[in-house]
Amino acid sequence: MSFAVVLLVLLGVGFLLVRNRLNDGAVPRARSLLVPGAPKTVMAIWAHPDDEITSAGTLAAMAREGAQVILVYLTRGEAARDTGYNREDLARVRGLEAQAAGATLGAHAVEVFEWPDGGLSATDGAAVKNMLRKRIDYWKPRVLISFDERIGYYGHPDHVAVGRWARDLAQEENAIRRLYQATLPKPLIRLALKLVAAFRDNYPSDPQAGLPAPTVAVPIARFAGAKRRLLDVHASQAKVIADVQPGYNKLPAWLYYRLFDREYFALAVSK
Repeated sequence: MSFAVVLLVLLGVGFLLVRNRLNDGAVPRARSLLVPGAPKTVMAIWAHPDDEITSAGTLAAMAREGAQVILVYLTRGEAARDTGYNREDLARVRGLEAQAAGATLGAHAVEVFEWPDGGLSATDGAAVKNMLRKRIDYWKPRVLISFDERIGYYGHPDHVAVGRWARDLAQEENAIRRLYQATLPKPLIRLALKLVAAFRDNYPSDPQAGLPAPTVAVPIARFAGAKRRLLDVHASQAKVIADVQPGYNKLPAWLYYRLFDREYFALAVSK
């Protein structure tokens, strides 16, 4: 066996070891989150344009499977800092980025609302839920995807509010069969606490107050290109994305998303 072959074998083994350490192999895998036998309509409810990054590969997979994917953003993301835009211009730019994100993922529709960015936790929850209920009545999704109501992925109050409303709606609306919450396994949480400022600054020290344990993992390597293009779509948020996806622009997408080759979810409501 030549040195080159030995080196390739060692590199391959090392790659697999690293990938296995980053993931939780005990979490069952599924190719999508669609409900077998039910209409293929999925609504993902987020606080800000770019929140869908947490679930982009999964959303792209379901769109490819023939699902109607509806992206709903409650704010225009106008309160983001250090972007080079004033609030009015940023709201316009991020609205365009949301539409481009939908096109990148193959979404059927993108809806951007104008609730206050950074102020969702103080917003009239009944009013927001009434608006969302109308969108659910219109689109009739069987699956909702959103944040959790405990930590909102990493501690953003807007995310927490959205997660709480999504759970309420999933429990109240008969049409909704499942609610999945974007989450991470323990190895990735530990890595995020080392590398991602948003986690270091906001994530609770008590593990019981953190993200819900994942119940399903969706392999996303085959959608590596789409996920990378999605990151580039959100150009106004380049600094934030570089933080929450550390090193994504240092490696080719096909390699990066074979290391980080799964998106994790907690099944929060099932009927």
